[in-house]
Amino acid sequence: MSVEPEDEGPGVHERTMLVDLRQLKPVRPPEKTERPEKVERLERSERPEKVDRGSWRPFQFKGLEKVSRAQGLLAERLRWLTPNDGTLGAVSARLKGLFDAEVRLSLESVQVRPMAELRRFLGDPTFLAVLAPGALQGRAVLEVELSLAHTAVDLLLGGAGETVGLRPLTDIEEGVMGYVILEALRVLVPALQAGVPRPRLDGVARGVDEVSARLGDDGPMLAVHLNATLGPHSGMVRLVVPSAVLEAAEPAVESAQRRARAKADLAVHARRLSAVRSWLRAEIGTAELTSNDLASLRVKDVVLVDVLSARPDRGEPGTAQLRVGAGRSGHAEAQVFVEDGRYKARITGIIPGESGNPRSATEEGGGREQEEDFTNPELDVPPELEGAPLDDVNKPDGSDLLGDVPLQIAVELARIPVTAEQVVGMRAGQVIELSRGPGEPVELSINGKVVARGELVEMEGQLGVRVTTLAS
Repeated sequence: MSVEPEDEGPGVHERTMLVDLRQLKPVRPPEKTERPEKVERLERSERPEKVDRGSWRPFQFKGLEKVSRAQGLLAERLRWLTPNDGTLGAVSARLKGLFDAEVRLSLESVQVRPMAELRRFLGDPTFLAVLAPGALQGRAVLEVELSLAHTAVDLLLGGAGETVGLRPLTDIEEGVMGYVILEALRVLVPALQAGVPRPRLDGVARGVDEVSARLGDDGPMLAVHLNATLGPHSGMVRLVVPSAVLEAAEPAVESAQRRARAKADLAVHARRLSAVRSWLRAEIGTAELTSNDLASLRVKDVVLVDVLSARPDRGEPGTAQLRVGAGRSGHAEAQVFVEDGRYKARITGIIPGESGNPRSATEEGGGREQEEDFTNPELDVPPELEGAPLDDVNKPDGSDLLGDVPLQIAVELARIPVTAEQVVGMRAGQVIELSRGPGEPVELSINGKVVARGELVEMEGQLGVRVTTLAS
């Protein structure tokens, strides 16, 4: 297209401009959006060079309570000393018969705080019962909110459970509440695990000052808050236990009740363990090597087996120990048999807490546990155990003493992937597919870590495993 300018006078020259119409694009109006500000934000995100990075600041939570490791250990101790939900239900049932009214108790929270903050948790006026844990010198305190205490006293004295104001309890009313505490302890004490001091009522305190004098000011305290409902009324019941009492009251050995509590907790939270994966290993034998022998192990070497409880080379049935991970927490005894050309394991019993494969002979003799400290350098041995520093490579040092350390090697018939949820559900009589058939290779492992794979052979009447591949 040619454009000729208009005649602007005698001093103006004529000019012609050529424009390619194919290069011109029609101007489109912007599309309407319901949230134009969102489009603007997206456009800006595509141009990071224009973002003011100085305006970004890490978000910090303010006012959070700081909890030390010692405080966390106190809360863990309380977990084994407090009754479970079934025991709280039994206490509620006893109090229901006592008051002839509906009673419910539920755990609200547990806090670890300095003893100096005792006034923050206890009311004034209130009802304070001092508890003595067996023959221990320390004391704990149980608080019942004043309104709830008045309701309880009124019900026991034949009233309708009406609140008469927040006045302090009289001597007679404190005696009535002491009777209520004794009835609750009568149900609570038998449910405590063996070895835990039996709490008893050691009197009633008149105010927070008296409680502070009897509990002392040293160390942190554990404050347990319970929601309590008595008929149409509700309130709080608090238990304050000094750290010294918890440390002295915790049983030194694991009891049957503690194991039962742990199993119940695992069963409740089993679904949360579905993503936690490990290996279930079927061990059929053991062998013993020194660390020097293990470091020099090569393909075609034969590792002689001390004990063998099954003969997969012959396709014969036998027994196996089923272990999860390193297997230090126990194992499952199982009968192994062949069905449809594959090995299966039928669980005959669960053995918790026993030491065995894969642990060293030193530990079996009562010595210190040998975990993954003395293994092949290919298995992530710490650098300090791989030899002397380069500048002292020819000088003797402590690493020369490790050559004769005995290592327990497990002979694995098979290993299968399992989740923690599946392990929790293992029971006697359950049959597990081992996904391994007769004549297939077996693994050699230390503390659950595979070091080699091989085949069963017989040498001069003794069974062994001929190494076919080494762990890389």
